[in-house]
Amino acid sequence: MNLRYQPREPSRQLKGLLIVIALHAALGYALASGMARKGLNLIKKPLQAVIIQEVLLPPPPLPPAKLVKTAEPQTPRVDSAPPIQRPDVLPVPSVSPVELPPSEVQTPQKPTPPAVAAAPAAADHGKAQVASMETEYASRVRAMLNSIKRYPTGRAASQQRPQGKVKVWFALARGGSLLDAGILESSNSNLLDDAALATVRRGVYPAFPANTWDGQDRHKFVAEIEFSPPSA
Repeated sequence: MNLRYQPREPSRQLKGLLIVIALHAALGYALASGMARKGLNLIKKPLQAVIIQEVLLPPPPLPPAKLVKTAEPQTPRVDSAPPIQRPDVLPVPSVSPVELPPSEVQTPQKPTPPAVAAAPAAADHGKAQVASMETEYASRVRAMLNSIKRYPTGRAASQQRPQGKVKVWFALARGGSLLDAGILESSNSNLLDDAALATVRRGVYPAFPANTWDGQDRHKFVAEIEFSPPSA
């Protein structure tokens, strides 16, 4: 392969230059013709007129009108006609109240209800009556015991001949039955103490009166029995 530089021919360079110039001329013609066509189109188009309208501003608002109060028509005052008095009706005279002096004015007093006032007296009377019945029952029982007592008998009693008082206690049921008994104060003699207890156990007791010893199923009593030796 021969790599040596070979000089170009002058005719060939001229042809290339002419081709380049022709291309540039064609391109410039095309551009020029296009621009001229656009200019003709712009000239042919009618000009559009732009009308600027004048803008009218609204007038300023008027100040508010002042209200004027109109005077109201006054109704003429008509005096009431005097009352017509009938000849057959007489006027009633006015009577002024009479004021009494303070000394003559009496304040009414409320009467005390008799039932309320009598209630405490009736209750006290009932309690007193019940207490009297209880005292009377105890006295009857003591009298009954002293009526049935017996002086002790036997050789010792004949020799000693004791004398004295024995205080006994005994409990009775509401029906009168004896529940228990004992010596509260001795007479310092066993013979008299035993005779007193025998007397209590031998006694017959009545039932409690109504309303006495309320709320008690049994009640304890105390009695004093006195013994004296029989006369020889």
